[in-house]
Amino acid sequence: MPTTPSSGHGEHMDENPTIVEPVDAASGGVGTATAPPPPPRATPAPLPARPRLQRSRSDRVLGGVCGGLGRQYDIDPVLLRILLVVGAVFSGGALVIVYGAAWLLVPDEPAWVPLAPGDVVPPSYAAGGTGTFVDPATGQVYGAAYAPAAPRPRRTEPRSYLGLITVCAAVLVGGLLALLAVSGVSVPAVVIPSAMLAIVAVGLLVGSVRGRARWLIAPAVVLLLAAQAASVVPRVVSDTAGSGVGERRWVPTASSSSFALGAGSAVLDLAKLPAGSVRIDARVGLGELIVLLPADTRLVLDGSVGLGEIDLPAQRPVSGSSLDVERTLEPLSTTADITTVDLTAEIGLGNLEVRRATS
Repeated sequence: MPTTPSSGHGEHMDENPTIVEPVDAASGGVGTATAPPPPPRATPAPLPARPRLQRSRSDRVLGGVCGGLGRQYDIDPVLLRILLVVGAVFSGGALVIVYGAAWLLVPDEPAWVPLAPGDVVPPSYAAGGTGTFVDPATGQVYGAAYAPAAPRPRRTEPRSYLGLITVCAAVLVGGLLALLAVSGVSVPAVVIPSAMLAIVAVGLLVGSVRGRARWLIAPAVVLLLAAQAASVVPRVVSDTAGSGVGERRWVPTASSSSFALGAGSAVLDLAKLPAGSVRIDARVGLGELIVLLPADTRLVLDGSVGLGEIDLPAQRPVSGSSLDVERTLEPLSTTADITTVDLTAEIGLGNLEVRRATS
């Protein structure tokens, strides 16, 4: 007698139900057949691959690098050009070197040719361009067509540790040089990033022959910017590191004086100096130096600013990097007792300003 399912399993549904159907008389029994599986999902057609980065012919100001980047990543090229100018100013010109390298390494896009139906053109710019040109006289469409690139096969080479070894070696050398600088050894600020950059460059050179380490280009660019920034900062920043922080007012009274401030704002008041020749050295690592010049004092200025601004009376301020000034400011009054101050002023990062005293 067939077994009846118990009431405790009455709500159970079989995930793979079977269909009971009669069979022909020859079999003499009842057979079972499994339900057919659902049809497979349709695979969407792959999108055409982006073309490789190329310098633009139709949207270029200098070399077409910004135009090509804008088309490749759907960014307004005008925004990229603004960022390039700002970055070149704040990096001391290092970004200009990067742009020049891209100009040499990135290929130019093909010349515009008549397009046939079905030709693929590069994606449009974020600014609204189409990448094509229609001749109003003939209706012919022109553009730089490209063939969709086939997907690259996956690499089957073993993992390369060249990049990791290179970065570890660069960090080790940079740390040792920093320890030497802290311990009192004279190590210029530009030496540390330059040494690290040299190690990364060796890693890239080795990677071109054996191993894979293309991602080392990113830290190489960062170290290049750091070395460029360190090269414009004079030694005065490290020399004044232990000279205090805050605001200072220096009022020299002797014929020879020397002042230093690590970081902050310093005012050099020349009102109490004796008549005759006076020699003064003033250095500020990070901050500003304001020189108050009396009317009866001649100032022979020899000033330098690593990165910042120089502002002199009756002259337009000058800003930038590696600034040097040698100027003589004559007294406004013609008294018998004239004080001539030979001032050497050094600013690492900041401003140097000379003001005429009001009283």
